[in-house]
Amino acid sequence: MDTTNTNHNTPRGAQTQTHDDTVSPEEHVDASAPASASAPADCEATTPPSRDAQDPPPAATEPESATPASSPSTPRQWDTLLSTPAAGWVATALATLIAAVIRLTGLDNVRTLIFDETYYVKDAWSLLTLGYEGTWPQNYDPTFAAGDTSKLSATASYAVHPPTGKWIIALGMKLFGQADPVGWRITTAICGVITVLLLCRLAYNLFRNPALTLIAGLFLATDGQAIVMSRTSILDGFLAMFALAAFLCVVKDQQSARPRLIRTLREWDQVTAPRSGWRDLHAFLLVRDRRGFAVGPNAGNRPWLLAAGVLCGLAGSVKWSGIYVLALLGLFVAIREITARWEAGHPSPVRGALLADVWWAFILMVPPAILTYIASWFGWFTHPRAYGHGRSGISGFGGALADLWLYHREMWKFHNGLETPHTYQSNPYTWLAQIRPTSFHWANGEAVTGCPSGNCATNVVALGNPILWWIGIGALMLVVWGTFYYRNWRAGVILTGYLALYVPWLGYAHRTIFTFYTVAFAPFVALAVAWMIGLLAGAVAPDGQPTVLPMPRRTEITGRVMAVGLTLAILACALWFLPLWRADVVDYDFWRAHMWLPTWI
Repeated sequence: MDTTNTNHNTPRGAQTQTHDDTVSPEEHVDASAPASASAPADCEATTPPSRDAQDPPPAATEPESATPASSPSTPRQWDTLLSTPAAGWVATALATLIAAVIRLTGLDNVRTLIFDETYYVKDAWSLLTLGYEGTWPQNYDPTFAAGDTSKLSATASYAVHPPTGKWIIALGMKLFGQADPVGWRITTAICGVITVLLLCRLAYNLFRNPALTLIAGLFLATDGQAIVMSRTSILDGFLAMFALAAFLCVVKDQQSARPRLIRTLREWDQVTAPRSGWRDLHAFLLVRDRRGFAVGPNAGNRPWLLAAGVLCGLAGSVKWSGIYVLALLGLFVAIREITARWEAGHPSPVRGALLADVWWAFILMVPPAILTYIASWFGWFTHPRAYGHGRSGISGFGGALADLWLYHREMWKFHNGLETPHTYQSNPYTWLAQIRPTSFHWANGEAVTGCPSGNCATNVVALGNPILWWIGIGALMLVVWGTFYYRNWRAGVILTGYLALYVPWLGYAHRTIFTFYTVAFAPFVALAVAWMIGLLAGAVAPDGQPTVLPMPRRTEITGRVMAVGLTLAILACALWFLPLWRADVVDYDFWRAHMWLPTWI
């Protein structure tokens, strides 16, 4: 775990109809886990016998003359058009476009280095100039912002984060110049836009619902933490992007590999009766259901897991928090392998999974992640003057690896010992409620002009959309309920995001840490709230069945009204706070009206 260096202050035989034009036919034979979309549904659409989805009765056949051809404008055809993969891409494009407008405009509203930009922007320029992090004089930010970099020393500085994020920042300065604030922040903003695009694709692959795809994307596109961290050259936004991409790759793996596994298990001669529910689990654990040891088939090629491993390595090469993403995604894949075999009636599902697929998933994910991480230090390896070289006293590449290991031990001690008080530090137990945001920039007085009253202010506050995050606490409870009570694997994906990117911080409450670290799991907050809104609107079911049972008309209308109301409230709140996330010039009284809690000041 790391922190910011801050010294400034589905059973066999059961059938379920699904419709999915975007996945391979194999996905429709998965009998291991419930889907979480109402129709259309994607790959896996089965649950325990007590909750099996039944095929709908065949439609009555009428004479052709009794059913006139529908015109393209009939509601049914419009509904079909609005539930196609193309509609999912349109939803993705809309949310991404809005994210781009918010993030890419006005990047130079603040023309000084703010908060930890003082480290990462200057280190990025140093990487461009020296190939490693050099040393800058104290209080050099105004001079650097003015374009003077002459005082950069070749003496290596002690950097406490891996280099990938800083190299990405450096690319922007390479393209736009060192003295232009747009150059400092443009790649961060672009990565923030890419993160919204990735979330939309993850939402569509989970829900197969363009409306929920758009909602989730809009929630992230307009969230304060995501906006501020996309417009400030700090590392956590890069971590969010690579982690979210890794999650998307694992979901794509589940959609391709798991149906193949279920099909081959059905054809395997040693498979027994399908299992489901706690009664079957109890019988299995009491050895009344044991059929001996067997390995059985595997899921075949899994290139998506390889991609996920590389992306986890990239996440870790931004901040060490990426290690938790690798660990939790690996655990998620292993659990899915075991449960697929157990539900299909495999005689020894745990050992079968371990010997058939889990070890291979490990090989596909972990070594590539480690190699990717080591490769991210290429600049350090090629510059003997970089910090930490020569400590081991061993020559050659082996000595460089030993030096890097010693360097990492020093970094570990730093991160675990950073307890220096800071005005804006916060307790991770309060992060979901956004109790203590981080103020990155504040200015008012005569130097700030352009507001109607003349008493102007400008602020950059890393505060999540409060309505989204407060509703998100309840949405998280629903996600936990859906994951464990209904065994809805899609809800489990969302929960895994929290477990990987939020829960580990709870063990470091004693350290100097900040609420803006929540940007790494902000996409999963948006997903959780979007899923909750889908439940209210009847677009998805908590057990993930592809067909939602009809509700009383009044209940249906009430749920949809609540879903629309919550969505509009969240987006209206985002619009209200937007000036404070973009450093727009506002009246002081307007700014003060946004300080809903005293801890926000």
